[in-house]
Amino acid sequence: MYLKLTVLGLLLLGWTNLAIVFLLVNVIITNFGKRIFAGFCSNFASKYNDVSNSLKIELFKDLNDMKKGEKISILEIGAGPGTNFKYFDREALVQTVEPNLHFAKYFDENRSKFPKLDIKDIKEGFGEDLSAAGIADESVDAVVMTLVLCSVQDQLKCLEEIKRVLKPGGKFFYMEHIIGDEGSTIRTVHKLLMIGGFWPFMADGCCTDRATDKVMETAGFGKLEQKKYDLPISEDAAIPFKICGGIVKPHLMGVATK
Repeated sequence: MYLKLTVLGLLLLGWTNLAIVFLLVNVIITNFGKRIFAGFCSNFASKYNDVSNSLKIELFKDLNDMKKGEKISILEIGAGPGTNFKYFDREALVQTVEPNLHFAKYFDENRSKFPKLDIKDIKEGFGEDLSAAGIADESVDAVVMTLVLCSVQDQLKCLEEIKRVLKPGGKFFYMEHIIGDEGSTIRTVHKLLMIGGFWPFMADGCCTDRATDKVMETAGFGKLEQKKYDLPISEDAAIPFKICGGIVKPHLMGVATK
């Protein structure tokens, strides 16, 4: 709808070449977007780990300390290329659910680096329906999501599924970008990027306007510990990462216990 109106407007203004560019971009993203996003995201995730390393070590401390001496069961939803595996510093069986199977080759490359982990083959699926991916009730000790709650269709339904599959006392570890604070410039940017579904279309469903911190407070976990922070981006970061990182700068991380 918005694309058609945009192209029509450009044609009426006589900007034919620009209208053609818009149409070509639409065709490319529609047909090859998930493959392109998997490659881009795998590269971005590596750089994201570099700037978030100390924060991820802090986040996953409880995961590495829980049930000492036992092999725990971890489920990662939206595992992508598997860039969180390096932070699972213990024996564990790791299951993954991912809607975009174009990540598979990057996932397999990362999996081979961590023989201590029993990482199963990537399963196609969605956070809102983990049963379709074969994840049973009260079957995992920990669930992990990083930069995924921004793109699920229904956050509360996804969180209900997470509570369903967690064992009693199990923990949900998350790290997400969120909408900027009221009155901030970045909040305005986040809202502008959502006009006409522009950012979700370009970034495989990612939404910049989600107050995930507020959603977590209403999700019904027994215990919730979370904090907001800004993604640390160095001045010498590559320009593409600096731009994308700047867009998702407002961040949230936390641990929710069933």
